[in-house]
Amino acid sequence: LLGAAVLLHGETLPRRQAGEMALHQIHTGRGSALLIVMPDGTTALVDAGAVPDGPALTMGPRRPDATRRPGEWIAAYGKALGVERLEYVLATHYHDDHIAGIEDVARALPVRKLIDRGEDPEPPRYPVVERYREFAKGLGSGGRETIRVGASDQLKPVLGQVEEFEIRTVAGNGLVWDGAGDGARSMFPANWKRLPADEQPGENHFSIALRIRYGAFRYFTGADLVGVALDGAPAWHDVETPVAKVVGAVDVAVINHHGWLDSTNEFFLRTLAPKVAILPAWHASHPDHGVLRRLRSPRGPRPDLFTTALLEASEAVFGYLREPFRNREGHIVVRVAAGGQEYRVYVLDAADPAAPVKQVFGPYRSQRR
Repeated sequence: LLGAAVLLHGETLPRRQAGEMALHQIHTGRGSALLIVMPDGTTALVDAGAVPDGPALTMGPRRPDATRRPGEWIAAYGKALGVERLEYVLATHYHDDHIAGIEDVARALPVRKLIDRGEDPEPPRYPVVERYREFAKGLGSGGRETIRVGASDQLKPVLGQVEEFEIRTVAGNGLVWDGAGDGARSMFPANWKRLPADEQPGENHFSIALRIRYGAFRYFTGADLVGVALDGAPAWHDVETPVAKVVGAVDVAVINHHGWLDSTNEFFLRTLAPKVAILPAWHASHPDHGVLRRLRSPRGPRPDLFTTALLEASEAVFGYLREPFRNREGHIVVRVAAGGQEYRVYVLDAADPAAPVKQVFGPYRSQRR
């Protein structure tokens, strides 16, 4: 049955079969991490967050526990799946909940290529960013590559040919794919770097966004893209809208900016119209009340909603918060059948290093539009 849940009582995740694709939203309680296993087995890790511990009221426990750093747990998760190396690691933007664990991952799993947004616009001068830049510099010119917005040849299968498959960069550095070829255009006015500081875009606006296509299946992940201009900011601070126009409808979408209050605008949701939405949460502000209302609006797509975590502080504020979600906590795995015609969603126990399956939903039929 579409979206039906079955409790599996601790079974391990079924082994990926030839031609299947798996997308693992990994939960450590300290940031975002998406492990992509392409249909030929090629691996790509999108981000590895590791924010410092904060007040217990606003932050949940580390997952699986605090005996390892988040990046080490991310690497251990991959190894448990049989991942021996990462062909690609993509850093979507320079915030610690997306990049601070990358070096730990690379110590445990060899990385062939590190891809990021480069040096223009200039990265922020946070200590975690300086450490990341030093790590990236140590990889040499052949080990690090700057993303090209609009391209579909930077994250690609290297172990075999896959029909009707691509990972396209649809946004990054304030650029958006042209929607036709491999080109891109700016989402910002030409003079944006000369504007007053409070009118300039921030680091989240520069986030790298991807659309993954496999046969009829479509998946979107946009890191911390902004869709709601806050506090009198210029309207063009909304970058979700131009991104949505070129992405179109998808089957699965990762909610931008962890569902914070400046994300997931109505046009973006209506245009992508996902059947499944995934919230990579680690803080009490994930999700914002307005974002949750838009996700559950009777006038919207009302996707099946999954989260890596629901914190007690969030539930204390929003008494009904648990009801819209299909799960309470866990790694969220989307397993796409060979050829891309259907997919299932698995919820794994993030508090157990063995990550047994807690629930499975589907199969869902991919809806190519």
